[in-house]
Amino acid sequence: MKAAVLDKFGSVDVLQLRDMPVPEPGEGQVLVEVHATNINPIDWKMREGQMAMRYGEEFPMILGWDCSGVVIEVGSGVTDFAVGDEVFARSDVSTGRCYAEFAVLNTTTVAKKPAAMSHVEAGAVPLVGLTAINGLKACANLQPDQRVLIIGASGGVGTLAVQIAKNMGAHVTGVCSAGNMELVASLGVDAVIDYNSEDALQTDEPYDIVYDTVGARSSDEARSALTPDGTYLTLVPVAGIDFFMPGQTEWAPGKGYFVAWTPTAADLQILADWAAEGKLRVVIDSEFSLDDIKQAHLRSETEHAVGKIVIKVRD
Repeated sequence: MKAAVLDKFGSVDVLQLRDMPVPEPGEGQVLVEVHATNINPIDWKMREGQMAMRYGEEFPMILGWDCSGVVIEVGSGVTDFAVGDEVFARSDVSTGRCYAEFAVLNTTTVAKKPAAMSHVEAGAVPLVGLTAINGLKACANLQPDQRVLIIGASGGVGTLAVQIAKNMGAHVTGVCSAGNMELVASLGVDAVIDYNSEDALQTDEPYDIVYDTVGARSSDEARSALTPDGTYLTLVPVAGIDFFMPGQTEWAPGKGYFVAWTPTAADLQILADWAAEGKLRVVIDSEFSLDDIKQAHLRSETEHAVGKIVIKVRD
């Protein structure tokens, strides 16, 4: 199978396309013919070696956490999926290994793809969608009618976070650049703020949750705009907050958390149901082929993508 492989850490030039063995599914796993994957910032940080302490240095390495595709083989003990099922997933196998024509996935992180979504759309959802829903649901204990501020509302996580917060019954304010205000407004927010002309943290009515998806503001800055019991969330570790560890950390009022999570099929199914109901749509920044994986990484490194950068593995 064709795969994007690295034999060492470094710039985009370490990514090389070559033939690799097709993996075999083990117990509780499925083998998926990958149709689409996407680029997440963690991918190029891993490529550079920034995440080596967590994910190791075993080469050759195949990155890519998300995929949408078709099940072509099931391992022993698998009863929820069959050959021919269209699925999408956030891989938890090694370093992801979805930058390839085939990927093995643990069924605990797989859900059936909504018929209303293309593989390109579904392949863009898992990591960012799970980050958004887990941040709001588990890390912040979002309740209906609460006020939520999403910083970075036009990004990969942000475009889904604003929709998820609305689906959970919140009053949502999105923060983005002037050029992306129309897009963010179309996602259903109650208010949208241009960060270049207005400080979203200067508010007469405090927020219950500030979700900083881009690490633009500090915990102390956010605290000034929160209710006494309000929660600050970030995807960038900063001083004064805790790592939220699934199964170990419980939400406490008035705290700040770095959003860490364990991907589950149950949460992915919630996203799939919303998509099927027309309550969740994917914003695509750009599409690349697997042959153009280097250009896709460079696009992500600008940190100016609007929505998701997708890799079409198959037409």
